Amino acid sequence: MRRSPEEAAQTRRALLAAALEVFAERGYASATLAGIATRAGLTRGAVYHHFADKAELYLATIAENWGEAAGPVWAHLEDPHLEPGERIRRFLVAFFTAFERNPTLRTTFAMSMQGGEVPELQVGLDDKRRVMDAWAGQLTELLTAAGEDGRGTAVSPESGAIAIIAAVNGVAATWLACPDLFSPADQAHALAHAILHGIFAAH
Repeated sequence: MRRSPEEAAQTRRALLAAALEVFAERGYASATLAGIATRAGLTRGAVYHHFADKAELYLATIAENWGEAAGPVWAHLEDPHLEPGERIRRFLVAFFTAFERNPTLRTTFAMSMQGGEVPELQVGLDDKRRVMDAWAGQLTELLTAAGEDGRGTAVSPESGAIAIIAAVNGVAATWLACPDLFSPADQAHALAHAILHGIFAAH
């Protein structure tokens, strides 16, 4: 029986939801398409109807879940009602809070950090690098604007942008490795202040 577009879309969503759970639990190497299909209550044939292979499903799981989970966080960087430095501060607080409290954001972030040694994931990792470049450019523009607004930076906008990205990734990776060490959500404001304190010459 031929499925309607609505039914096909529902099946795809079910597969992506199941894949998020299975990849989070087992990692890329140990996860199987059969296991993901079973988790979704579907057949393996349903998986192959929507995705060519495990790599395509893995990358789609990251891309489609990340956009929904991270969108509200990244929106702070584009808020026209706030001055540039405040946009960055609110972004940092929102990210650290969501990273602990939003399982989808946390899982997709962790998945995006995996796969460096998996050849079939390289296309997706290239996409991640392009996203990272765009993020660095956005932060550089905001830090440049902050300097023009009179809030000078102690480092170049380019260096400040890299420092912010490194700090965000470092906090996330540290908490994933040692979740009992601290609470990103509880310390979100303090972490944001610590990161920005070294970038802005005036506070």
